[in-house]
Amino acid sequence: MSQPSGTYHPTSPYTVNLEPVYGLRPRAFPFYIVCDVSHSMWAERSDGPAPWDSLAPCVRKLLFELESSSPEVSEAAHVSIVAFHDQAEVILPLTRPVNAINVPILPKGGQTNYADVFEKLAPIIEADCVRLERDHRRKMPVVFFVTDGNPYVGHEDQPAEVWLPMRDRLVDPARPFPAHVVAMGFGDVKEQTLCQVATEFHGNKLAYVAKVGQNPSTVVKEIVESICISISASVTGPDFVIQVPEGMRQINCGAW
Repeated sequence: MSQPSGTYHPTSPYTVNLEPVYGLRPRAFPFYIVCDVSHSMWAERSDGPAPWDSLAPCVRKLLFELESSSPEVSEAAHVSIVAFHDQAEVILPLTRPVNAINVPILPKGGQTNYADVFEKLAPIIEADCVRLERDHRRKMPVVFFVTDGNPYVGHEDQPAEVWLPMRDRLVDPARPFPAHVVAMGFGDVKEQTLCQVATEFHGNKLAYVAKVGQNPSTVVKEIVESICISISASVTGPDFVIQVPEGMRQINCGAW
């Protein structure tokens, strides 16, 4: 007897697979937390702790909170941590929070290489999704992209024509495993850059920027807390949910 094939709905926030006639498989929601760890994130500041000082412990705390939340969340959420600077590094391969043991501390890097992180993310997510689909009903991958700066490599800004094609490949709906990208920025990052990074959902770009006067270290804590809430709400609800971080606003990307 042949099994039903999967169906992809391009207008849905998730990839939906038809249920096998012999029963339900467990669900899997893949989330990728991509953290900028370039020099500006950890350099000493006059207005308080560096963003990295908040980001590193908060990411670990997020994994603990997801693991200790409802059984539905701890079973279905799969999380990966990726750091990027001169190059991208997978700090935590995609896993359920309960299996996230001895997670390495986030590194400290130099520059802000957008092209490298987007280029590396696409095959990583593809391999993860193939693996998840063997035993799970997989939802569409979601990338939370956290940065305080614009792309910069060598001694100059990294041109959009260098990194945007890599980003576009990651989110291309014609590919088997396109991802949503939520861009959350503060510090010196331009709103236009965040709009270019983010994907659209229900007619609006998923691009958020810190309000004027917000302390970067405080903003980072709120970003990580909102990611935790967003993951939990997305897993337990019928649709992809974004909790706007305290001290941030959604960008009107109509101009870009």
